[in-house]
Amino acid sequence: MRKIHPTRSLLIWPSLPIDIYFRSNSDWKPFPLDQDNCRLYSLARHAICNSCHALGLKSGDIILVPAYHHGSEVEALIEAGLQIRYYEVKENLEPDPEELQSLMSSGVRALYIIHYLGFPQDAAYWRQWCDDREIMLVEDAAQAFLATHNGKPVGSFGHMGLFCLYKTYGLPDGGAVIANVPLAPPSGQPKSGVWRAFKRHINWIASRRSELGIIHIMLKPIQTKLNRSWNRLNKRTHIEFEVGDASSPPSSMTRYLLPKILDEQTAHRRRENYRFLLRHLGDMVPPPFAFLPEGASPFAFPLEVVEPREFLARLRLRGVNGLLFWINPHPSLPVADFPRSKSLREGVLALPVHQELTLENLLQIVDAVKEARASSTVQVVSAG
Repeated sequence: MRKIHPTRSLLIWPSLPIDIYFRSNSDWKPFPLDQDNCRLYSLARHAICNSCHALGLKSGDIILVPAYHHGSEVEALIEAGLQIRYYEVKENLEPDPEELQSLMSSGVRALYIIHYLGFPQDAAYWRQWCDDREIMLVEDAAQAFLATHNGKPVGSFGHMGLFCLYKTYGLPDGGAVIANVPLAPPSGQPKSGVWRAFKRHINWIASRRSELGIIHIMLKPIQTKLNRSWNRLNKRTHIEFEVGDASSPPSSMTRYLLPKILDEQTAHRRRENYRFLLRHLGDMVPPPFAFLPEGASPFAFPLEVVEPREFLARLRLRGVNGLLFWINPHPSLPVADFPRSKSLREGVLALPVHQELTLENLLQIVDAVKEARASSTVQVVSAG
């Protein structure tokens, strides 16, 4: 049996500080929360469904979507009645204009771009590209809340901008959308969000107390296996893509905690954490993320290795819980037709970089990666 190191447990998702209830509401409202036409849903995929209808996208309209995607956004677009036409990403993860042009036809109504890991793409260029062809630009900033490009908020360039609040803060849920046509507020009943908030508090404590951390490390794989078995039993093989009730508003806990947790220093702390890890582990970072651009608000810290599952298993024993970034594409994607996206899915893993990490946590990540690298047969893919 492999030895579990008595250490803190670090998750890629931001945790929720236990003192949050004693904080005053912040006077700072970042984009898009400061906009009158911003609408909040439980999840960003709910915002996609509602925004497509509001913008006049009809059943059968075609949208150009990157082959490198999560899958939930694709499912939401399909539920909205759209047809998906996939494109490959270039080495810098932006679309290839020539490929996009070859995919154009009279039925194409929109281009979907993703700001991967909080790194801003040149959305101004793509907005002009879309305007020249009289189609819409959809900006997926689910991982890029608080990011900017040339001083302008990411998500503000398109006809629709999508954000995922709980990927930046340890909230129970929360998806935001801003669109050219204001949406009606969600009509559903909010859930309480208490249980999810409680779990994020546990994560916060486990990242600071090794006594709870080692329990967390031992129980997390068991919980994951039980969840997978339950989903298989209930024939929910693609549960991560399910849209659910698109009329769902944010939970009551998210509504209550959001004004308390907003902090102007969040993006700065994420960038500083990313720079720290980049100084120590930069030779393992894939080229698109080897340089931190101005305005980025990193969602995670990526590493590229040949056998990422083995590497992640070794990291977990040292308290660092990463994930294979978007390993499962939407079932509608012909995977073999998009080799670069396939390579990214199978070789890039993501580690924590969020603002709740302490210096001790960052050092733990660095040490864990170096120890796992030294004690395994996993081959590292050198940056560049």
